[in-house]
Amino acid sequence: MKLLIPTDGSIYSSNAAKVAAKIALNHDYRLIVLHVVPDKGFSRKTWQKKGADSVISTITDILTEAGCDEDRIDTIIEDGSAPEKIVEIARNEGVDRIVIGTQGKNGLKKIVGSVTEKVLQISDVLVLVVPPNYNMSL
Repeated sequence: MKLLIPTDGSIYSSNAAKVAAKIALNHDYRLIVLHVVPDKGFSRKTWQKKGADSVISTITDILTEAGCDEDRIDTIIEDGSAPEKIVEIARNEGVDRIVIGTQGKNGLKKIVGSVTEKVLQISDVLVLVVPPNYNMSL
């Protein structure tokens, strides 16, 4: 089973990584951790690269602490629109499932739509959404 774990560095992404690890360890697995740096038409700055590396590292640490083999974890950093890149990588990598957290926003943020909401709308890959209040210990 190949799982894609998009991360934005939030606790919600960390929770999704814990769920993905639990699923992975029950299958022959491959994990892909993805961070998308918003593309504003400029080249990525050094501080954005360091930040992206840190975000990815946090999730890979969670996965390895949960018992996942480091050799079965791939990492990708992309520039662009997060929802589109998540779906594009899922298709290109042939993933079985996208495991993504959500903040459970309401009000204006709900009207505008979150990254998770947009992924759900455009993905042809199964999406597992981890709710904001889900607390799973390793």
